[in-house]
Amino acid sequence: ILNQLYGLVSADFYKGDPQRYVRTTLITQRLLGIRKLTLHWPVYAFGAEALGQAMLYPKKHAPGVNAGEPLIYRKNWHELGKPDFEGIVPQIIEEMLVCFSELTGREPVAHIPAPYSLAADIFGQEALLFALMDEPDFVADLLAHLTEQVFVPWCARLSQRIPNVWIELSDASGSPVFIGPRLFRKIAAPPVHRLIRDFPWGERVFVANYRGDMPMRQTGVNEQRKVETESATDALIELIDFKLSLCPEFIIKLDADKAPLSTYVEQAIQRGKPLTLGIGATRIDRNSSADRDNAKRKIEKLAADYAQAIKNVSEALAINGLPYPDLPSPCGVYIEDVNAESDLEMVKTIIEAVAIHGKISP
Repeated sequence: ILNQLYGLVSADFYKGDPQRYVRTTLITQRLLGIRKLTLHWPVYAFGAEALGQAMLYPKKHAPGVNAGEPLIYRKNWHELGKPDFEGIVPQIIEEMLVCFSELTGREPVAHIPAPYSLAADIFGQEALLFALMDEPDFVADLLAHLTEQVFVPWCARLSQRIPNVWIELSDASGSPVFIGPRLFRKIAAPPVHRLIRDFPWGERVFVANYRGDMPMRQTGVNEQRKVETESATDALIELIDFKLSLCPEFIIKLDADKAPLSTYVEQAIQRGKPLTLGIGATRIDRNSSADRDNAKRKIEKLAADYAQAIKNVSEALAINGLPYPDLPSPCGVYIEDVNAESDLEMVKTIIEAVAIHGKISP
């Protein structure tokens, strides 16, 4: 929007003025009708750039890593040290968090990539996947190094500088849908568990975007077999429990999670946890449907169903004496991604459906 109105290019928008970025983000949410304000930025790009990864900043779009110039290779990965916290990206993140908290009065959420996704960006997605198949112990060593050198000091600094901060690690690349449930548990999740369990600030660290509720175990990235000793439902419940160990405050069902909505409602009520339901970027993409009116009707129904499901969980928690918490992270109906190709009329349809059918804050 700012590029169209004022010619502002991507690098200037994201890194030029932290206060302008925060204010622009918040006023856009208000104009769309969102009452619970949140703050995000290009999490994977910022995480990699903070370490010195070569970047691409398209004129009108969010930045991304230059995949042709990975920061680390097999021969030098162990030389990677902690980020320069006085560098541009870490300083921008801290300034944005402080500004957001001052403007809204809410506890800020710092978004940084989780160890596996950071490794994928600075080592290369394909290279990491090949290593994951052939040398999983190497990948585990790489993630342990990143955890010790990057994440422990970065999380400690954020917690020291901004005492009420929550730290959301994003790890789409380490999700079950991409590397399979077995490697997700064995390789991607352990570094996150360490950050949560071994440090005084760990109770404010979480990952909410592990995608794919595949009730299957894997013996390899491309090889699946059903669990012989338990039903698919039991396997799904076990996976939900495991995800709760990485995101303890709420249960989340993302667009890539294909199990029935009713299962997530039941599990949220049983565990006394609030429920977040994600609507994927493709559902609001202006290029994803030739019949816009039909797509709009479908997304309105989906948002209404999601709002009702969250309302049911909220009412059940209230009956059991558990208030539905106002967490700083997105809880409720959650639009997973908005980008330059998103249809903002679709976004408004979701917001209006949530407000009407759920009678809760969108």
